[in-house]
Amino acid sequence: MTDRTALIDRLDAVVRPRAARVQRALASPVRDARMTVVVGRMLGLAFLVCFVTGLYSHFLQSPVDWFVAPARPEYLYAWTQGTHVVVGSMLFPLLLAKLWVVYPRLFQWPPVTGLRDVIERASVGVLVATALVLPVTGILNVLGWYPWEFSFRRTHFALAWVLIGALLLHIAVQLPTIRRFWAGGSDD
Repeated sequence: MTDRTALIDRLDAVVRPRAARVQRALASPVRDARMTVVVGRMLGLAFLVCFVTGLYSHFLQSPVDWFVAPARPEYLYAWTQGTHVVVGSMLFPLLLAKLWVVYPRLFQWPPVTGLRDVIERASVGVLVATALVLPVTGILNVLGWYPWEFSFRRTHFALAWVLIGALLLHIAVQLPTIRRFWAGGSDD
């Protein structure tokens, strides 16, 4: 046995019981795959509504040849922007609920078991980061406070695409679990 293998085995012997203890302490009957899918459905729908209303706003402010905005009803833009702001603000409690449900997974050991886990964890990191940054910058935009040097509109638009890409990758990786629990399956 090499020194590296011995070090890894010793590290595993120390971390594995601690990770198991943390997971037991965080255990809850509500923290299961079914609840993860239920909250994820609501969060995904909220992201989709924000993305579509944001695209509409973006194409009105930066027109492209292929998009012709409807002239009626007159208040369509106000309704879509109101929806964008309200649903975007609702992302916080939904995101916190989703993070609360999946929090014990941070302490699984080993943290990654293969390429699929690496891709999943990386996409989740990008997803969570953009999901937190977008509503924060959006709310600060509503307040008219810009404590940053970058263009809000361009950055918000670009991050929305990053979020949707990370969300689609996350859904693709988790699709078997989502399909199993979508209509009310249980962990049993």
